[in-house]
Amino acid sequence: MNCEHLKMYLAAYLDDELDIAESLRLDQHLTECAECRRLQEEHLALRSALRDPGLRYEPSAALANRVASAVRRRAKELSREESSRLDWLRMPSLRWASAATVLVMLSAAVTALILQNVRSSHEQLLASAVLTGHIRSLQPGHLVDVPSSDRHTVKPWFQGKLDFAPPVPDLSELGWVLVGGRLDYLDGRPVAALVYQRRMHNINVFTWPRQGAADKSIQQDDRHGYQILHWNGADMTYWVVSDLNRDELMDFARALRGH
Repeated sequence: MNCEHLKMYLAAYLDDELDIAESLRLDQHLTECAECRRLQEEHLALRSALRDPGLRYEPSAALANRVASAVRRRAKELSREESSRLDWLRMPSLRWASAATVLVMLSAAVTALILQNVRSSHEQLLASAVLTGHIRSLQPGHLVDVPSSDRHTVKPWFQGKLDFAPPVPDLSELGWVLVGGRLDYLDGRPVAALVYQRRMHNINVFTWPRQGAADKSIQQDDRHGYQILHWNGADMTYWVVSDLNRDELMDFARALRGH
């Protein structure tokens, strides 16, 4: 058991999904490795944060009142529109069908609002985890597991360590130098972390297979002097973080997105 294997199986270990023999191997490694114990503590802290009741979206009284008002208003409109029609008088069940349609539409709208709020909370947690991963990588000896500026060395290194093949573009002609890659852990799974440099600034690119629709724009955030960019590409999700200024980091993100 080594640190790379622990990173890959830590989530399953914390969920009690490993067999006894594998769990004992991880127990032994955690006893011997202070760095992996810190990683375990970070995962446990993140899990605790995710259980915070404050993350659960509860519709406000104002929202409930708006929904009720919209239902009543639409029901009255339908009643006025249909009251003069003979088939409406002969088939009163249509009135209920129309009202049911309105309720379904409004329920879908409320559900969309709730899901949007949940996604926003999830992305905020991910942004915090991404920043933590970046800062942790800046400690001596933690930046890369495979130091190389050759994409043909970095990309094959991930084989057998991840269940996907991360794209590793060469952007050196544009002034973004690849310095290597490493395994990291985000969003409940092992991910690829690619490291580029611009002058003396390190840029971490965290990537894993995309879930959900592709984004048309790049989302931006800044925390504690670091810039964080995020988007869903055609096949992969990307999180980029650095202390580089926002304009240059956006140029890097566009270059990365174009490959």
